[in-house]
Amino acid sequence: MRVGLFTDAYYPDINGVVSSVATLKEALEKRGHTVFVISNHKGSDIDFKENILRLPGLELKKFYGYKLSSPIQFKGSDYIRDMNLDIIHVQTEAGIGMFARIMSKSFHIPLVYTYHTMYEDYTHYLNPLDLNLIDEGEKLIIRKFSKYWVNHSLAVIAPSMKTKKKLIDYGAHSPIFVIPTGLDLSHFDRRSLDQDILSSIRPSLNLTEEDHVVTFVGRIAKEKAIDIPIKALKYSKDENLHLVIVGKGTDLEYYQNLVHNLDLESRVHFTGMIDKPMVPYYYSAFDCFVSASVSETQGMTYIEALASGLCVFGRRDEVLDELIDEGITGYYFDDEIELAKKLDEFFAQDKEERISVSNKCIEKTIPYDTDIFARDVLDVYQFAIKQYEKKYTVEKMEDANDFLLVTFSSDGNKELRKLLIPLEDVVDLQLEINSVIHTELFDNYDELQSVYKAYSKVKQHCLQKDCCSFEIQKYCHRYLDLPNEDIDVVVHILEQKLLINDRIYAIDKAQYWQHSGKSINEISRKLRSLHINEDFIQEALSKLDKEKERENVIWFVKHIKTSSNSQSRKMFSQRIIQKCLNAGFSFDDAQYALDQLEFKEDFDEEALEKSIRKAKRLYSNFEEDTKYNKIRMYCIRKGFSVDLIDNKLKEIEDD
Repeated sequence: MRVGLFTDAYYPDINGVVSSVATLKEALEKRGHTVFVISNHKGSDIDFKENILRLPGLELKKFYGYKLSSPIQFKGSDYIRDMNLDIIHVQTEAGIGMFARIMSKSFHIPLVYTYHTMYEDYTHYLNPLDLNLIDEGEKLIIRKFSKYWVNHSLAVIAPSMKTKKKLIDYGAHSPIFVIPTGLDLSHFDRRSLDQDILSSIRPSLNLTEEDHVVTFVGRIAKEKAIDIPIKALKYSKDENLHLVIVGKGTDLEYYQNLVHNLDLESRVHFTGMIDKPMVPYYYSAFDCFVSASVSETQGMTYIEALASGLCVFGRRDEVLDELIDEGITGYYFDDEIELAKKLDEFFAQDKEERISVSNKCIEKTIPYDTDIFARDVLDVYQFAIKQYEKKYTVEKMEDANDFLLVTFSSDGNKELRKLLIPLEDVVDLQLEINSVIHTELFDNYDELQSVYKAYSKVKQHCLQKDCCSFEIQKYCHRYLDLPNEDIDVVVHILEQKLLINDRIYAIDKAQYWQHSGKSINEISRKLRSLHINEDFIQEALSKLDKEKERENVIWFVKHIKTSSNSQSRKMFSQRIIQKCLNAGFSFDDAQYALDQLEFKEDFDEEALEKSIRKAKRLYSNFEEDTKYNKIRMYCIRKGFSVDLIDNKLKEIEDD
């Protein structure tokens, strides 16, 4: 197979993408495939040597010397045509990435895309003032473009399940394959290292064999959250604990100032950039590895550290699920305090006990073998090529409210197929008459047809009545008989289109219910019965008016008073309190409302008279002696005293 790897970064640059591309190139070539790397360089001429095509580029020093190329390369396209590629594999998104997509269309070559970078974690480079509005705008753009890049690829490779989930959240439709980047880990085998060089590393940093040393290897940037391991030294009880930071980056000065302000200059050691062949030594020379970054798509430095036999300390993140067995191959932490505690626990073990887990650490790296990596990527290439051979062509497009009803024809099949496709997807996919889509994408939309039809019906329901997501789920179950997974998709679409929003629903309903006389506790119960997110409930309750709560309980109490007053004042008051509590009002508010009531001085006498009259009607058929006792017990149950009852009965008898 003839493979073109398109990347904006390649040797002599060093970063995760470069390592991945170089590893894949070497592994595919070992399997007998012809591999071309299409990248760029700082210059105005095209350079093509040893199957590496370098197109003209402009260096951006602010971004680690990253080079940007124009996607329009007339001379470059001649080289691509002559390569006679079977597959184009895009590794980056900018100039070379766009050039790759143009070449794919121009020469009808199937395209595979690897999503290497979680760009949402890098927005601070374009937002130095850390303005929330700008940050949200940048992330929205990233989500839109990521969805576009993914859905314009026949197949997508994600280095981890975390990355795949993120792309699906963005709205990805193209098939996504999770393939961890392979690494040639033989260089990290401690036994293959020059022992003289290895033994010189600690002394070069004024460290001894007795010191407890944690190492970080990577780019010195804020998204790496290096401040957490630095601050952990302050919380640690181990005075022999040191941190070695290996690498360079735009935020080096920021972290150096942090170390100075924390008075940790004798315990935090910056090595600066080191040559690639020396990197394995800066793992093996120390006791364990740490990283607090959650911006990784795979976490290659964790794998390198494990291959060196080191325990790794990592901030809780999905990319570490297959790497860290707590207390064996590593330790999780959330902040500097927990990290300090875990480091102290680790170094409380004797050295032999710490070293004993080295083999288990190394075993964790077996799935990242470069040959396995090449094999899995080749399977994706074959999948993409087969998908490319089966195509559907757009014949007709009709408006259908939030969708277009698109008519497709396919090779070898005279029957036309119609699919509903969301308008925004039509725009993203740039669909028009005679556009072509691959089978996998067609099948994805075909599976969603019942969801789209259900959405159209549910949308009408939402426009007629405010609904939360739980009410939509009940509606779909009751009237549309949809399976749970389809209902979840319908709810997700409605949320994306802002037709339902549980947060706004909770706030609006809480306000409405309070103005209708409901207590705050009753409102809380009603929202929970609708399965509203607890954070939304608390926010909605926080916006309610406490004075309105008092008004509501006073109205509630007055309503009770008008409904009955045939009990003693004491019992009537108890009944009011109990009814208020049952309605969700607090005891204090109920007592406050009760205190606002104005009782007549002869309240008990009037109430007792009403009670006696009612009892006489109830027991009118009884003999006098029995009737007298029945009336007496009835009034006692109404809360009146025996003396008051007897006096009243005597008074009535005398009359």
